[in-house]
Parts: sequence; structure tokens; C-alpha cells
Amino acid sequence: MTSLTFIGRVLSRTLTSGWLAGLGLLACAGSAPAASIDLTAPLLFVSNRSGNAQIHVMRADGSGDHALTSTPQENTEPAWSPDGRRVAFTSYRDGNAEIYVMNADGSQVRRLTQQAQSDNAPAWTPDGRIVFRSMRNRWANFYVMDAEGGNLRQLTDDHLDKGLPILSPDGRWIAFVAHSEKGTAEIHVMPSGGGASRDLTGVLSKNPKSFPSWSPDSQRLAYVEGKDLTLNIKAVNLDGSQPVSITSNVYTNAYPAWSPDGKRIAFVSSREGTRTEMARGDIYVMNADGSGQVNLTKHPDDDNNPAWSADGRSIYFVSLRDGNSQIYSVPADGGPSRRLTRSEGFDLMILPLAARNDPN
Repeated sequence: MTSLTFIGRVLSRTLTSGWLAGLGLLACAGSAPAASIDLTAPLLFVSNRSGNAQIHVMRADGSGDHALTSTPQENTEPAWSPDGRRVAFTSYRDGNAEIYVMNADGSQVRRLTQQAQSDNAPAWTPDGRIVFRSMRNRWANFYVMDAEGGNLRQLTDDHLDKGLPILSPDGRWIAFVAHSEKGTAEIHVMPSGGGASRDLTGVLSKNPKSFPSWSPDSQRLAYVEGKDLTLNIKAVNLDGSQPVSITSNVYTNAYPAWSPDGKRIAFVSSREGTRTEMARGDIYVMNADGSGQVNLTKHPDDDNNPAWSADGRSIYFVSLRDGNSQIYSVPADGGPSRRLTRSEGFDLMILPLAARNDPN
């Protein structure tokens, strides 16, 4: 399995099952450690090295790799709080997906939701509340609560099958992929305080859309559009104006990620492979208008899932070049890649602290 396929499955995981369940991984026992760790420029990520999905943290150089969770059930979808002191996450430790929160060192784990149906995909607002997705009323809808689990409020009430809630950096908007009963997939935007969502991309084409990514100023969205066997990156303003095609070729171009200053976009492209190697990707970077596209990794094995460092100088990514998915970094202006994790499992879902919470 290529990492494009594997990570694609991870990012499109279902609401009701663990995202590594399909791999037949064995469970491991244990309780969450509460060790002291230097969190200077930390990265959260998910690894199944101990048998199933657990949340890890490490420094930007790969040192201090430390498991924050260790339970027989999966723990995934970590999200930094705005001040970096806590982590919200999804855990299956009580039988189905529920939202939990813990300190950044893995201590004081607390369950925030208790439902027979799945709650998952937590995302923090700038003022410290948690938006998440829930199946508690049979349909995937968004809710918000405070960091202690109180003041729960439903934000949506419709029959759209919703993807992950992607909050804008300024906290005012939620973008998500909306799957209709007719089989369409469009990028929708709604106020983070609740209200009707607006189809941002359906008027542009009827091709399926995915992977919405906010610009740091919260005024523009990049996304991926599929047509036939190809994927290309598009962008549009929040109000629907100035739609453009950023990539335009017959290969796979996906996972757009804006640089902290908003001037560049990292992405994955399969264009260096043959036409039949659609799942093999390299990490590219380009200007926000699509010009200056440069292959940063140029490796025969698959590189995927880019995430910018806080200072915009490096791009973290997941690679299969060592036989299983491990985390690497590469200079954003070009240079040798550096391996950061060395485990026998799959390491992925990279989430740098400052890059997510300091968009300026």
C-alpha cells in the first residue's frame, strides 16, 4: 500500500470505526504516561508503533519522541489548544469515538463527551472552545463546547454528510466537505457560531471537491478537485470570487498546505512518476498563485502529507522510503531531507504547534 492510499484513508476515515482497524493491528495495554518533556517547537503526530494508534509528541528536530497516550484502544486526531498547554483528541477507549482532552505532557486525561454515537474530529477555536463532529442525531453535524465539556451547543442540523470541521485561522468560519444524498462533494463554509452553510464550489463545477485549506488571513481557500483520474488544486476567495486553477495536469495534485506567511503552498504531486503511478507522490512547493512549482523531495518512494514549520523554513512530511511511513523534514527552499522518526510502525498526521495557532 502506498502512503498516498494509506494517508488518504486516514484523512477520509469514517465516523464509526477506528482508522487503523482495517489494518488488523493488535492492541496494546498500558496507561497514559505523564512525563516531563521539553515542548520547544513541538510536533504532535500519530503512530501505531506500539500496536495501535497512539498520540506522540516530539521536538522539531525529532528528539524527545514521547507517547502521550497508551491504551488498548486507538487515540487519534490530536489538536493543540491555542495556548499549546492542552491537546484535544478522539479516543475509542470507552467503546466508540469520544472527545477527550489532556495536558500537553499527557497528564490529566478527561473525557468530554459521552454518547452512544460517535463524536470525533475536535478543533479548537481561538478563544479556547472545541468544535467537533457528532453522529448523535443520526446525521453528521457540528457541535461546540467549552474545554471542560460544558455549554454544549449544536451548530448544524441538516442531512449533509460532513467531513472534518476546518476552522479558519481567525476563528470566524468553518470549512468542510459536504457530501449530498445525490453523491456530490463540495466545499461548504459556515459561521463558526452556527447558521446555514454556503456551497462555495458547486457553482464552479460539479466535479468532486476535497481537502479544504485556509490561507493564513482567512480570506481564501485552497482545495482539490477531481476529474476523471486526475486531481488538481484550486483556490477561491471566501466570498466565492476569484476562482483559479493553481495546478493543471493529468496527475495527482493534493493536500495543499499554506505557508505561515501565506505566500506559498506546499502540496503533493505524482507528476514525476509514470502515468500509471498515480499514487506515488513527491512534496512540492509553489507560489500561492501557482507559479514557481518546485519538487523538493524527488524520491522514488512515496512522500506525502506536508505540514509547514512555524517559521516557514521547513516542511514536514510522511515518507515510505524506509519501508513504512516515517516523518521527515525538508527545507522549504530546497535541500536534503532529514528523517525525524525511526519506528517500526506508521507515523503520520503531523501537527506543528505554532504553525497551526499563529497564522501570522
